[in-house]
Amino acid sequence: MDTRIYWFVAVFSYIVQTKCLAHLQSLAQDHEKPESEHQSLAVFLAFIYFVPWLLLAPCLRLLSYFDTRPASPVLRALDSEMLPAMSSLRKNDLFSRLSYVIKLSTLALLVLVAVFTYMSSLSLTPAFDVSLIQNTSIFEITTLLYGVCGLARRKNVFRNFCVMMVALVGILLVSYTKATCDLLAGKYSVNQKTGELNDPFLFDRLKSALLCGLGALTLGPVAVLWNRWFDYSDRTTFSHQCVHLTLIASLCMAGLLPFLPSALSSLAKGPTGRAFWLEILATLLFGTFPHLISVLQLHRYTQPAYCTTVNLGAIIFMGISDWICEPTQTTIVRWEVIGYIMLSLSCVVLSVTYYDRKRISKV
Repeated sequence: MDTRIYWFVAVFSYIVQTKCLAHLQSLAQDHEKPESEHQSLAVFLAFIYFVPWLLLAPCLRLLSYFDTRPASPVLRALDSEMLPAMSSLRKNDLFSRLSYVIKLSTLALLVLVAVFTYMSSLSLTPAFDVSLIQNTSIFEITTLLYGVCGLARRKNVFRNFCVMMVALVGILLVSYTKATCDLLAGKYSVNQKTGELNDPFLFDRLKSALLCGLGALTLGPVAVLWNRWFDYSDRTTFSHQCVHLTLIASLCMAGLLPFLPSALSSLAKGPTGRAFWLEILATLLFGTFPHLISVLQLHRYTQPAYCTTVNLGAIIFMGISDWICEPTQTTIVRWEVIGYIMLSLSCVVLSVTYYDRKRISKV
């Protein structure tokens, strides 16, 4: 499959995931409940978020049964070298085993912080705001660390820097004019006496932006360490990568497990009917799982810096989806359009600049 298709799948599946999770939060939203119950829902959704990660290796094995070729390389990869961890356990090298466990635990901790802050933020502010701050943070920190750690190519550095600045200015225009757009759309009003905005959730929005922005910064080190420790090369098969992610997800779920009973107890008091569970299933099948596969394939078949353009695309298409899904509640001003144009042009230029396929094993 063309890697550019993976790019679009990654962007649109992220939008589906974020909007569905935000809607799930709104279904259970009750401002009379204590904040601890909102955190319980965030814990539950974070735990559920990692379920598709556990399906990577089983799905790969299932696909191997539909492979009619004799001695399927997919099946051989799963049977003979499925678990790098198990391979190391067969050796008497204690240092190798300990090193692998430490690497997985480090990545699991960083991922868990990002996912939990993402879920918590969706309970405090609209999906677009979370998408804006999260993807901006990921884009900035990942681009910076790729350059510092030598994972980005030293070619056209100044031009790429200028294009990135244009993208960030575009994001700034979009975020700055968002308040004006919401005001014109009637989502909140101005106090005629003080001249201030009557936004009862202003501090929630500020807390959400700070929480999500700082939490998303951990994904920068995750991207760098993943490329350093589990290098995508000819010797690294797709089955290896799936197993790494499955083990990371298992560690994350184990970390959330002590908080799960209280989360389920609080969830039982909310609107958890058939529609609630069906939406969770749709989120996992059409949001989280395809997004995970697409990002994994993009990292596998393209240069690391190319994946940062997914974050810009998510901001652009999230704004478009809001305009399509809520046309009567969305007002667009001139400077917001200019911001989206700047962001879109920067995304296209960076995508063309960074796009360079790798030649690696497809197994």
